[in-house]
Amino acid sequence: VFSLHRCATFASLDCMKLDLSRMLEKIERGQWALEDIDWRAPGADAIRPEQRAKLAAFMTDLVWIEHVGARGFAALGAKAREPELQQIYRYFELEEERHARAEAKLMRRWGMLSPGQIPVANTNIRLVINWLDRYPHKIDFATLTCVIAMLEVALDGALVKFLLEEVDDPLCESVFARINQAESRHLAVDFHVMERVGEQVSE
Repeated sequence: VFSLHRCATFASLDCMKLDLSRMLEKIERGQWALEDIDWRAPGADAIRPEQRAKLAAFMTDLVWIEHVGARGFAALGAKAREPELQQIYRYFELEEERHARAEAKLMRRWGMLSPGQIPVANTNIRLVINWLDRYPHKIDFATLTCVIAMLEVALDGALVKFLLEEVDDPLCESVFARINQAESRHLAVDFHVMERVGEQVSE
């Protein structure tokens, strides 16, 4: 399970040593598809009745936060100068979208959404997404990198940890194990890029 301890570990690394070519290869090897998961596996009935309403709202926010991350990485990819970093951000964009779809499928598994139904984002998240869709060019590369990194620290270090502690469905843990593997790579690259930006500023 991803933790804030892992975030602190990444922060303490000498991120300038990250090899983007090797990271890109690792990202490519780590790709997975929704079809790889047995969505009919036992455990769907583990959601307690008293959990259902709050968990549905929680999962809805989680799904749309993933979409915010996808748009953030799309904007970073458009601003990155190195071809390898552009490719990495393109993978990250696709991964965030895949995470959102996986979380929506968990909601359908738990009877919170009907087939084909999309959860409705709250007003604040809709405003953020609309802004990112219309004005990504107005955020500089360094600021956007920091915002995405902090978003992922909050998402994986707190929200997902809480979810896994509250939900007894084994498939939920399996799905988020895949998601967290990708998110850990996202944070490694985030800290690498922030380190590089900091070095450029201090020169």
